[in-house]
Amino acid sequence: MCGRTACTLDPNQTRRACTYTNRQGRRVLPRWRNGPSGNQGNTGGKQQQQGKQQGKQQALQEGKGRRKYYPSFNLTPTAVTPVLLSAKHFDSEAASDDRQLTPMQWGLVPSWHKGDPTALGYKMNNCRREGMTGKRSFSRPLDKGQRCVVLADGYYEWLTSKDGKKQPYFIYFPQATPIESLASKTPPAEPEPVEQPDCLAEEEVTDEGSEWKGHKLLTMAGLFDRWFPPEGGPPLYTYTVITVEAASSMSWLHNRMPAILESDQAINDWLDYGTVPASKALELIKAETCLTCHPVSTQVNNSRYKGSDCIVPIDVGKPEKQTASSKMMGAWLAKGAKPSPSKDTKQEVKQEIKLEVESSPQKVLRSSPRKQEQGLRSSPRKRTAMTDWLSKTNPGLKVKVEPGAPAAGSPPKKAKIR
Repeated sequence: MCGRTACTLDPNQTRRACTYTNRQGRRVLPRWRNGPSGNQGNTGGKQQQQGKQQGKQQALQEGKGRRKYYPSFNLTPTAVTPVLLSAKHFDSEAASDDRQLTPMQWGLVPSWHKGDPTALGYKMNNCRREGMTGKRSFSRPLDKGQRCVVLADGYYEWLTSKDGKKQPYFIYFPQATPIESLASKTPPAEPEPVEQPDCLAEEEVTDEGSEWKGHKLLTMAGLFDRWFPPEGGPPLYTYTVITVEAASSMSWLHNRMPAILESDQAINDWLDYGTVPASKALELIKAETCLTCHPVSTQVNNSRYKGSDCIVPIDVGKPEKQTASSKMMGAWLAKGAKPSPSKDTKQEVKQEIKLEVESSPQKVLRSSPRKQEQGLRSSPRKRTAMTDWLSKTNPGLKVKVEPGAPAAGSPPKKAKIR
């Protein structure tokens, strides 16, 4: 399976890392296009109301359709990441093998879905190859040629030991330079959205020196779909990662793995839905043995932890060293969420409160008005004609009377009826 990734390149770096050779034999950078803005998309839906109401609704839809991409060392489903797809999905005049990068939300929302789309993020982040053609959620995008390549520096998987402990591993393509060199990029605790131009045209790489010299991105086969809000507005683009049975080299870690597209030709065939039919493209979906991995810090277990040390190798069994990045992230997380007390701590607090109450019997504790009323009724009453009458008519009834109260026969005080 694939439920956590790292994707740390900005849009321009991602384009350079995805440089490819087009049908004319030229080395080019793929297009970059963001999702539709608030004034584009479902023009055939319900008419928008006029005036202030239209402005508010459009602003709301703008927020739904244009979420930002944040480079991160620890991404979860519902995050927005760049995916590679055929440019023809957005431009009818483009060739089906022209490539384009578009940020999409992780977690497929089918086009026919009714209701809140946010509930599907963690349910549809993966798609099993074995049953994808039999499920409408996946078979429809596949039949429409909505195939994409999900990009990442790598993904995380957890090895569960016999005692139930989970050790995270970072999995990626073998690199010319150590993958942990990426950890030198320490993002701020509260990252800002990267600058995202709405559209960048295909660009030819004329200088060999400008070719991408950084790490090789992991390329995973996926499907995407677009969902239109029922009240109108721009569509929501989402994707899922296709998974297969793990290769023998990775089955010790987990029984599932993403479908990896290792070569540029495999990527081209998967994206080119105009030339390569679905039946032929599905032959590319298989387990690959081209990956490597290493154990990483258990800090990754916290999905809110975004420190660059997430991908740094560790020695399992040895105490983890606190880096400057982990200290900064730990301090930031501590501000936003205080750890819940353990059972022992709760018992100690209860015992302290009990001892404090027992040692201070005269201390008045606040309670609800009903309990206060019950407490007042049980306190001694003043002696009146009513208390004397109650004592005579009900000999078994004990009426508490304050000492020093007036004796029977004395003129009773007027009582207020409540």
